[in-house]
Amino acid sequence: MPTIDELSAAQAVADTDELPISQNGLVNKATRAQFLAGMQQQLALTSGQLLGRNSAGSGGPEAVSIGANLSLSGGILAASPANFSVPGLPTGATPTTNDLVALGQGGRSVAVPYAIFMGDAVPVEAFGATGDGVTDDTAALSAAVSCGRPVLLGPKTYIVNGQWTITQSGTVLIGVPGVTTLRRSQQIGSGAWVAIQADNFRVDGVIFDANRAAVTLDSWSVLVTNLCQTSDFSRCAFLNAAGATLGSGLVIQASDPVMCKHVVIDCEFGANTVHGIWVQACAGVQVVNCRAHDNGQYGIDVDFNDPTFQQKAHLVQVLGNRCWNNIRGISIGNYNATNIQPPVWGNANPDAISVLVASNICHSNSIYGIAAAGYALAVQGNTLSNNGVGAAAGAGILANVTYSRVAGNMISGSAAYGIDCGGSVNADISGNYVASAVLGINCGGGTNVRVDANTLQDCSGWAVVANNVETDGQGNNFGLACSSLAITGNWIGMSSMTAGGVLLRDGPQNVMIGRNSFVGSGNVANCLWANTDTVIIEGNRFNFIGRFICNPEVSGTLQQMVFPDIADEVMITAAPSGVQSMVSNYQAQSAGEISFIKIIAGGTGYNTANIAIQGSGNGAAASAMISNGTILGVVVTAPGSGYGPIGTTVTVSITGDGTGAAATAFAGAPLPEERRLLVRCNTTVHFARSGSIPLQENWTLTDIDVPANGDVDWTGTWGTWRAGRFPAFDYLGADGTGGAILRSIENGDVALHPNGTGHVRLTSDAEATGCISVLGRGTPEGVVTAPPGSDYRNLNGGAGSTWWVKLSGTDNGGWSAIA
Repeated sequence: MPTIDELSAAQAVADTDELPISQNGLVNKATRAQFLAGMQQQLALTSGQLLGRNSAGSGGPEAVSIGANLSLSGGILAASPANFSVPGLPTGATPTTNDLVALGQGGRSVAVPYAIFMGDAVPVEAFGATGDGVTDDTAALSAAVSCGRPVLLGPKTYIVNGQWTITQSGTVLIGVPGVTTLRRSQQIGSGAWVAIQADNFRVDGVIFDANRAAVTLDSWSVLVTNLCQTSDFSRCAFLNAAGATLGSGLVIQASDPVMCKHVVIDCEFGANTVHGIWVQACAGVQVVNCRAHDNGQYGIDVDFNDPTFQQKAHLVQVLGNRCWNNIRGISIGNYNATNIQPPVWGNANPDAISVLVASNICHSNSIYGIAAAGYALAVQGNTLSNNGVGAAAGAGILANVTYSRVAGNMISGSAAYGIDCGGSVNADISGNYVASAVLGINCGGGTNVRVDANTLQDCSGWAVVANNVETDGQGNNFGLACSSLAITGNWIGMSSMTAGGVLLRDGPQNVMIGRNSFVGSGNVANCLWANTDTVIIEGNRFNFIGRFICNPEVSGTLQQMVFPDIADEVMITAAPSGVQSMVSNYQAQSAGEISFIKIIAGGTGYNTANIAIQGSGNGAAASAMISNGTILGVVVTAPGSGYGPIGTTVTVSITGDGTGAAATAFAGAPLPEERRLLVRCNTTVHFARSGSIPLQENWTLTDIDVPANGDVDWTGTWGTWRAGRFPAFDYLGADGTGGAILRSIENGDVALHPNGTGHVRLTSDAEATGCISVLGRGTPEGVVTAPPGSDYRNLNGGAGSTWWVKLSGTDNGGWSAIA
């Protein structure tokens, strides 16, 4: 049998030609048509094409052309970047992974990271999600995240039920800002709706709707657990969280002392039962350009109550946000020194450290626009409007801070307080503008506080008020008494006769009132009410009046000069009956009343204490402020009347369950220590010493007269006025022609009293040596050296030996007895 190679070649092949074929061990024949049935015909492609199928249904392959940004070369299909824009990137420059690419998506312009744009992000629909707002897409979302690639979410509403836990490292969710919604329809257990446990998480453009109308269970909404150290929330919304305790929109769980990297930018927090966003004890969180509104408690809250005082919120930035219709717009830290209930107020153990709150806008929050408590806080450049209106203790800014600064803020609205910084320590409140509050700045109850260079305009009550001991709205005190307070360089606008400037209440100690400008149509008598004995007043001005004219008038039995409390310089132009009393406007107004009660000893062991005010008056009442068993201060609740003139101290008895407390009450506002008052006299003024109230003391120990065009400096010293510098007009005068007059008053002698062995010497410009007048006992001859013309009086007397005259020589001889 010939081989195939030995056969003759066929000239052509037809479908009817037959071929041998082996079937089940038997040789059979088949035509070429039978053999090729079902096999693809010859493929013919031009260069640059691929095989595929464009037609619907099954069938043979078809040519597929290469589109834009794709190339086929050397058997390799390659892609080149599509045309896109990277904002701010120069033409021709290569984008980096952090650059954002501007795309059109869902009819809107969106930006996605270049790495994601060029990467392999997957749509969640590829894992079975429908996004119809009804179907439960939880499993699809979980599967999509688990693939480890960025997940694209469309302009839809996806139902995701709780708890959905995200553990995949580097999870990225990309939605369409303002459209893509994840909504909860049910929650199993009280855990978080969305719990992020991945160490790195990013989401852009997603609305998280906790749907509190359908899910009322008290549970976390979106919780970034302490397992997640890096997160980025951009252009998201956190809405409708339910529950009185856990119902906050976004919670970043305490992770201190680990330094984290959480950024929340351009997000919205609204209609949550508790807070919009709650940043617990974390380090390094940024909340930037967000909007928080209509939340049941705080819009933005940075705080954590660790009873062991270990975990703190620090190095947090809250920048450029807008907060409205919350109880507090922004809340930083808290003033509970124990972090347990009931609270003990104070700034020990701060919960927030080194936090920046800047350039935020907070308006229409029911109690506080910004509330800050902590250490090393910077609250600056914020705009606050109509916060706390109608609230009993509402404020634009509440700042119970230590070593902190509240500066450059703009605060308007009729709240009880513009800035309430009571109970602060080592704090700087400066450069703020406060308009239309009842009380502009409340700065009492603390130590080492500087209130400087603020503008306080149209406050209906007081521009600045300082209580000795501060309390909360329930009367609980802060455990501090006010001392070392500087109120300086402020612009205080007083637009009504009832508006007040600065009020010091219940005896704050060591206060400086300096260089403040009081302006407007208000009453100069209301510029300063100082219920304290230690205040320095200098350099203040009312409507820039350089000098007040204050002439004495009859008050009871006294010729009394009344001067503005802020003044440290006045002029008298008429005083025909002299001056027997110098008091400030407020001293005159509060005469006979109990101005304040000063604690001399706080005692120990007090839980309750009763204050009894004795003295000649009646009607005064007061209550003790107790902290840790010690009486910090006393609040005068009724001033009474008839307790005596200015300078009168009144006995106070303290009874209770403790021991050792003692106090002194003051009738009227006392004359403060080192109170300076320069009195310019445009006419001769007689200042009485005897019978003066307060006592007008001077070194002569009698009355003094100050001539026209003369001045006298008075200084408050131990409750009296002391004339430290004045012209000795009563003793040494001028005759108006250059002559001098040496004289005495009240039938007093004029005594010339040389010291030691000195003499009374008469000289002139022509005779510089002159002569002397000497007192002694016995003869001067041979004893007293003197020039000719000198005289000697022998105090032993005797006829012919009492008065001697030096006739010649400059030695001790030449004396002659005259009488």
